[in-house]
This record gives sequence, C-alpha cells and structure tokens, in this order.
Amino acid sequence: MKYTTFLLYVALVFTCISCKQEKTTVVNPRCEMLVNPEGIGTRTPHLSWEIQSSESGVLQTGYCILVASSKEKLNKNEGDLWDSGMISSRQSVYIPYSGSELQSRTECYWKVNVVTNKGDNIWSEPSRWSVALLDSTDWSATWIGMDRFFDGEILDTLYTRLTARYLRKEFSLEKPVKKAVLYISGMGLYEPWINGARIGTQVLAPTPTDYMKRVCYNVFDVTDALVEGDNAIGVVLGNGRFFSMRKGTASP
Repeated sequence: MKYTTFLLYVALVFTCISCKQEKTTVVNPRCEMLVNPEGIGTRTPHLSWEIQSSESGVLQTGYCILVASSKEKLNKNEGDLWDSGMISSRQSVYIPYSGSELQSRTECYWKVNVVTNKGDNIWSEPSRWSVALLDSTDWSATWIGMDRFFDGEILDTLYTRLTARYLRKEFSLEKPVKKAVLYISGMGLYEPWINGARIGTQVLAPTPTDYMKRVCYNVFDVTDALVEGDNAIGVVLGNGRFFSMRKGTASP
C-alpha cells in the first residue's frame, strides 16, 4: 500500500512539472497576416502573433521584435535589420516594421520576445518573409505569348472562342542552386509547372484587376523544384477575364 502511494505521488509531481514548462507559448507568428510569405510588396510590413497559456488571466505586458538578414544572426539574437527593444504594450496584432529600409528581394528572418503579467519571458519560433520587386526597374522580363490564332478560334462575334496557350522552355543547370525565386503573371489566368510538378496551389491566378491600369503577379520559392542538369519550365496560359469568352453584341 505504501509503495502504490509513492508511485502516485511521483506521477503527480512529474505532471505538474510538465504543465509548468509548457503553460505559456507564443504561437502563430505572421507577416501581413500570412505565414512565412514570399514577395511582400511593401517596405513596411505588419507583424502579428498570439500567446497561448494553460493558465487563466495571462496578459502580454511587453514585446521585443528582432528582424535579421540571416538565420544565423537571428539565432544569435542579432537584429541587424530591426531590434525594437522591449516595448511596454499589450498589442500583438498588425505592428508595423520600423527597421532599416527594405530593398527588393530582401530576406527577413524574425522572432518576438514576449513578457506577461505572470512573469513569463518567452520567444516565438523563428519566422521569415521576403520582399517582392518594389521598383519598376527591378523587372528585366518581357511579356511573352503566342499572338496568332489557331484554326477554329473565333474572334469578334457573339461567342468568341480561344484555346489555352502552352508555353515551355528547357534549360540546364551546371551546379546546384542555392536559391531560386519565380516571379510570374499571366493575363488573364496561368498555371506554372517545373519539371512536371505544378508550382503553388493557387486557383485563378493572378488576382483580377483592371488590366489597363495594373497587373498583379505571384512569387514562389522554386529552389526545391530545380535539379542539377536538365530542367523544363512550362506555363498554361488561359484567357480569363483578359479575353472574355463572350464579346460583342448580337445583330438585331
């Protein structure tokens, strides 16, 4: 009987210790309300996070944000892009980045240190975001496509008909790629493929706009999609809203 009581006491002690270690955490770090986004189109993105706790009445009383240009610097707590210092605040949503001016294609790694009214002092897991092409001069690409019609396609009638265009380009890599990013747009809809695998999970990309004023694009990290040696990139280009399948009016 004494032996059984001792085992139960030990089990309760270990349970309490485990609860104490995991009672409060910082979760869901986001940039512009996205998780580790590629290609943020602003120099002042907004950062957010949440705290979770098994204890009631836990409130954030302050935070410190570190943003670094590399994983290594962030792991050393070196915020070479931004070190906010400890700020007394309960705010944890949509906090504007206030560090060094960000340039196109900048890689940013960040985490936040949160203190609470219960004496907690905890770090979030490292997160990241990358900056898009912020200036028109960053674009060296040109529009491509097929500007002739196929047999059976119809234009300038009540019911137009236009088939999708399939574009493909082969290329070779002589050595492994450290980083590869795809910046892509298609009017009106597109699907990109690299080495037979579809890139991204988006549907009806890019976002519809007034094409005479603005055309949106998407950004993908395609490093893992490439291989040393022969590669091929393909795009399926559909008409979408850029080329309506119902144009003109019926004759009286």
